[in-house]
Amino acid sequence: MFLIFFLLINLKVPQIKFPIASDSLENGLKIYGYIDNKLPMVRVKVVIKVGSSYDPIGKEGLANLVINMLLMGTKNRSYEELYNFVESFGGRLESQCDYDFSQIEIVTLSHYLDTMLFLIKEILTMPKFANEDFIKLKNQVIGRIKSSENLPSYLLTKEFLKNFYPKDYPYRHLPEGEINSLEKIEIDDIKNFYETYYHPNNYFFILVGDFSLEKVKNKIRELFVKLGRQTIPKLKIENFPKIEKTKMIVLKKKEINQSYILLGFEAPSGNHPTVIPLRVINFIFGGGALNSRLGKLIREKEGLAYDVGSYFTRRYYPSHFICDMQTEIKNTDRAIDLILEELKNLKEKGIKKDELEQAKRFYFGNIPISIDSYNDKANVIREIVLLDLGFDYLSHLLSEIKDLTCEKINEIAKEYIKENFLLVIVSNLEKENLKVRDWEVEFIEK
Repeated sequence: MFLIFFLLINLKVPQIKFPIASDSLENGLKIYGYIDNKLPMVRVKVVIKVGSSYDPIGKEGLANLVINMLLMGTKNRSYEELYNFVESFGGRLESQCDYDFSQIEIVTLSHYLDTMLFLIKEILTMPKFANEDFIKLKNQVIGRIKSSENLPSYLLTKEFLKNFYPKDYPYRHLPEGEINSLEKIEIDDIKNFYETYYHPNNYFFILVGDFSLEKVKNKIRELFVKLGRQTIPKLKIENFPKIEKTKMIVLKKKEINQSYILLGFEAPSGNHPTVIPLRVINFIFGGGALNSRLGKLIREKEGLAYDVGSYFTRRYYPSHFICDMQTEIKNTDRAIDLILEELKNLKEKGIKKDELEQAKRFYFGNIPISIDSYNDKANVIREIVLLDLGFDYLSHLLSEIKDLTCEKINEIAKEYIKENFLLVIVSNLEKENLKVRDWEVEFIEK
């Protein structure tokens, strides 16, 4: 016991140097940079503060279509010409839509940065929005969704989101939307969404690599300063996720020979004060792979699953905490009971000092190497900006983890491990093969 206490109080917090430079234009466009001249390359992300959470009800998937339509061609270049132009300079062009943001990304050699910034200006401000491109893109997305509907993991996530969140909540659907919602979207919806949200005071640049911030700012000013600031509509959320009673949903799919399981509770927004302790709780419970409680109990001791763990999403609005696993159909009941038993132990008995020490050592060792690549650095900056975490976030993160005690962890575990939860299973499981529980149960044939 004395040794554990000695190790805890003598853990050294690693010193992380993560200097973020920042600047802005008069129209509200912001620029964030991390200078790293080890390689003659720059990764540029333009992050638009609008993601699938802004999709209108009934037209889910709209934000994803908009950001991808920007890369389908500009008034000066076709889709093929855009990509060929970037590749001719040794670069790479990509787009992404997430729940809280959309982004365009270019990786380029430093020598061609000005050229790529000019291209980004063209992509952002001169979209062609041709109807034939729109139809082609929409059909491609629908085709990918149809293929995904054969995947148990896709069905599991989709069903969980639909039942976990209120009907008007922004995280209730996957960013790509659904087939019936995509079919309702027209080219005018694309144009209206773009004209509403794609303004310089609603996006920001992130640059990581070999560049001069002063030169970049001057170039971006030259390209973007004439664009006007606009009023950006904000989301109005009245109902937040709250599980009032335990519910189990079983999607019965005949060709599946395993049970895929998700069990979830409410989680706070990504900048809530309890998020850092929750990260540590998650590592101890299921996020630490084989070193976690779920890994040791369900995989190693009981041999019920190869894949078992937990995680919680970090988003702008409150979201969810998840336990997930795969197991043989015959072991479904036993696996669920073990997860619930371990959740009860965590809530009622708390954690041990050696578990907290192991978690601290993991984070002190892992966090510095998790921000090593240019992409890692850019993603950290994006999270800091979107969640308003402050430029000293990484130092604060490590310092707070060092100061965490078992008492603090146990207090927060009691707060967030709820009596009620949502459990979703995708499996070829017969109703009579599940033991009767005092839960609301729904079986759905797929």
